[in-house]
Amino acid sequence: MNSDQNVKEVLSNYPISMKQVEVIPVKTGLIHTSYKVTEAQEASYLLQKINTSVFRDVKTLMENIALVTNILKNAFRGSSYESLELLKTNNGQLFYKNECAAWRIYHFKEHLTGCDVPNNKEMVREAGKAFSAFTQALSETDPGKLSVTIPNFHSMQKRYGQLQHVLKNTTAELSHIDPLFKQIEEFKQLLLPLEYAMDSEEIPLRITHNDSKFNNLLFDEAGKARCVVDLDTVMPGIIHFDVGDCLRTLTPSTPEDEPELANIKLRKGFHSAFLKGFVKNESGWLTKNEIKFLPYSAPYMALIMGIRFLTDYLQGNIYFSSDHPEHNLIRARCQVEITKQFLDQIPLNSDPTGFFK
Repeated sequence: MNSDQNVKEVLSNYPISMKQVEVIPVKTGLIHTSYKVTEAQEASYLLQKINTSVFRDVKTLMENIALVTNILKNAFRGSSYESLELLKTNNGQLFYKNECAAWRIYHFKEHLTGCDVPNNKEMVREAGKAFSAFTQALSETDPGKLSVTIPNFHSMQKRYGQLQHVLKNTTAELSHIDPLFKQIEEFKQLLLPLEYAMDSEEIPLRITHNDSKFNNLLFDEAGKARCVVDLDTVMPGIIHFDVGDCLRTLTPSTPEDEPELANIKLRKGFHSAFLKGFVKNESGWLTKNEIKFLPYSAPYMALIMGIRFLTDYLQGNIYFSSDHPEHNLIRARCQVEITKQFLDQIPLNSDPTGFFK
């Protein structure tokens, strides 16, 4: 069965008219294969072929997404925020599976658009507000109702253990990464208290996005963030994962593969704008310890990514796509430099209450 026939066979299992349907491949990320489906020039949908190499338990994945989208739909009723909406199959299922793959369909939001990078501080502030609204809307739901789709996804202890395992079992020359590894060891000791606080329940588990990058937001024509997308990694976590992931990607002035570390600068205005947006509507739903540990967020997530990039480099670049053999090593060095700059410029014992002003 060729690609066109496969897509048509999939669509025939959904309540979509096949008389005047247009299917166009779209690029919406690196994990899934996506198509925009337009029905009789009216209703539009996003069809996705789910990457089962990354998400092997599709049933659990889709049950998580269905639960979260239903909660958000009710929570956002009457507000300016929106939730993704799944289209069920003719049999009322959350996804369709054939001999080739597993598939899902979302309603396509024609009136909203994505953006890879922010144009100004106001868009950064909007990002903070949107991710805060997302987490707050889910804060009354027991995180235990969601399954963990990727265990230990943001565990620094686990990621560091994976790196150590690779280092012990490689026969490659490692002297060129010795300085980088020493930095990782130093910064890890400073940042592990965040994970310890989570493990000891000093910080509460919530339902978090866990991949909260700027390009996982949709904006309206006025530049207001309206919808959080890419819900595959929504599962129990702590707010610092989402705050940190956004800050580590938004705040640096250079791409994540900048070869000259001297060119990397933190845009503290963006850092402040995001956090002010995130805590703008804070009305007691955040605990004192969550607020206390906010300064850990960005360096923690930057170091996690540095460890992951270095591990992948030593394994032969098998997970992250790379343009050349040293690509993930460059990325690792960038993330560790970003970690250093966050620690130097925003000390871990900073008073986070300034973010509320």
